[in-house]
Amino acid sequence: HAKTNQISLLCNHTEISLVKMLRPLVLLLLEVNLVTAFRDNQALAQQKSTFCPMHCCRPKCSGQSYSLTGNWTFQDCKVRKGAKDLHGYGRTCFEDCTVVHSGEPQNATVMRRSGGGSSPQCELYHRDLPLQELAMDFVEQLEISALKLTRGNYGDLPLMKADKVESFLEKVKEKVLKPEFDQQGYSQEIKSKNVVIIGDLHGQLFNLIGYLLFIKSKLNDKGLSMLDGSSLLFCDPSMQYVFMGDYVDRGERGVELLLLLLAYKARCPEGMALLQGNHETAEMWFPYGFAAELKWKFDEKVRLGDIEDVVELLPYVAVAPENWMAMHGGLSPALERVCSGKGGRFSECLTKDVGYTTVWADPHDGYGWKPSQRGPQFSTFGMDVARAFLESNNLKGIFRGHEQVEKGWVRKKDQDGYFVATVFSAADYVGLFCKKDGRLPGWDKGMFSTPGDGNLGGIVVVDLAEGSHAFQRLQASKTREIAAKFTKAQCEMGFSLLESQSESPPKVTLESFIEDKHKSIKRLGDGNHGNLDSCSLDKDETEALKEKTRQILANAENREFEARKLIDLQGEALIHGENLEICKAMKKDKAMLEVYHELDGTDEKILEFDIEIREHELEEVLE
Repeated sequence: HAKTNQISLLCNHTEISLVKMLRPLVLLLLEVNLVTAFRDNQALAQQKSTFCPMHCCRPKCSGQSYSLTGNWTFQDCKVRKGAKDLHGYGRTCFEDCTVVHSGEPQNATVMRRSGGGSSPQCELYHRDLPLQELAMDFVEQLEISALKLTRGNYGDLPLMKADKVESFLEKVKEKVLKPEFDQQGYSQEIKSKNVVIIGDLHGQLFNLIGYLLFIKSKLNDKGLSMLDGSSLLFCDPSMQYVFMGDYVDRGERGVELLLLLLAYKARCPEGMALLQGNHETAEMWFPYGFAAELKWKFDEKVRLGDIEDVVELLPYVAVAPENWMAMHGGLSPALERVCSGKGGRFSECLTKDVGYTTVWADPHDGYGWKPSQRGPQFSTFGMDVARAFLESNNLKGIFRGHEQVEKGWVRKKDQDGYFVATVFSAADYVGLFCKKDGRLPGWDKGMFSTPGDGNLGGIVVVDLAEGSHAFQRLQASKTREIAAKFTKAQCEMGFSLLESQSESPPKVTLESFIEDKHKSIKRLGDGNHGNLDSCSLDKDETEALKEKTRQILANAENREFEARKLIDLQGEALIHGENLEICKAMKKDKAMLEVYHELDGTDEKILEFDIEIREHELEEVLE
């Protein structure tokens, strides 16, 4: 009996030990079964889904088609391992496919995203998309959709993806601008019978759309062909557009406007002459807003350098032989020295350094060369200088932008018909599309917090065969109306985009405002920038400045407008200024203010907002 009990205990002990030994094995088998079941369920889900949730497991784009300017059919697709979080697109799969469109089939990368229906969304990856199709995408979206984003939600536009924009910029540079630059340098010849000349636009997409629709209606009876896929632009051998620079800065949609013009250039290269202005450089983009706009819209994923690499290839001059030349600023001593007597063949003489001096030039009402308010290294030119240069190149006139004019354009002409015409197209300069929405562009609310300048915008319609120049003026309210009707854009919060900005800015004491701003600049100037108050204007310099200001303001049709221009010119000079110039600019502010009060009594409500903007830009320069 005792032995039986011992055996029983031994057996129980053995069973317990065996259970302990088998327990991990049982748990492992259960775990394996659970994992297998999970994978089976996942595979089943993947078969039912249009998109692999964990990784790109199998190709799904074979047999799918993609339509842009035609149908692209994808065949023999093979999936690339792994998915990628593509900026702006979310989780994305890539497949290597044979693409059939026209001509020989080609290998390309196809981007696949989950679709809302039974089929996945398959489209050519933009880096493999031909430039013409990519540019078409930009044209279609920017013409119709960009102005509809009136709530500050600029990134909702599908093309506003950093990698897509960078790919587009690279293709435009390599396939259009570089070959053109290698062929013609910094000068483009105008050969067509019909020409439209457009001046500074400064990020106002609504003005561009309004002008293009106006031009379309004016030339509708000419039998010109439209650009394929565009509702706005003619693309015809007998039609050319000349844009005279300053596409960005101080505007709400500089990014979109520049991209649209480059897309037009890609689609219709012979029909577009895009010239460089003084705002086609990063030197100006920081103080005047485009750098902040780019950062705001792309979260620093599109580099300023990528855009600068593109715009630095643009020409400085467009020439209609035996007729006229178009440029951003005007003549400079350097241009006169190297390009006189070239018969308009400026590709032979223009260099980057010479071109840079032209974008800062302005005409004046006297004779010869005079110093420019825009900086000590720049000059202004008289009508006698212009005539001599034009005669030596068998030309009759200069179209230029650069200078804000109240009524859109102004022309100076001598007794023999030689002329210099200034065309400024940014109607309601610094004004927004939706003027009273209360949704200011987030990158610089201060710049856009006051109404635009209320000026008219100008363009010129030229018929070279007849030798006619039809100067046109448009109000910003008209271009807004035209653009809104075309795009069906509506402003938020119930405010009409066509309301007049008649309300006056809040009145402040101008002297106190200038004093406060100068104190701020002095604080910024301490340390590396030295003492910004350690300068003075001598008596002769002060009197000369006052007399010049007095002549300008006394003869001005709109004294307030001309006073603003003087402040603006002095602000631009500070971009190139050292401490001495910055210090003297403060003194000049007060001297010009004295002249204004002398002519207009004690009215102090003008200039303060222009000075505020200028001083803000000055702070950026000092920083």
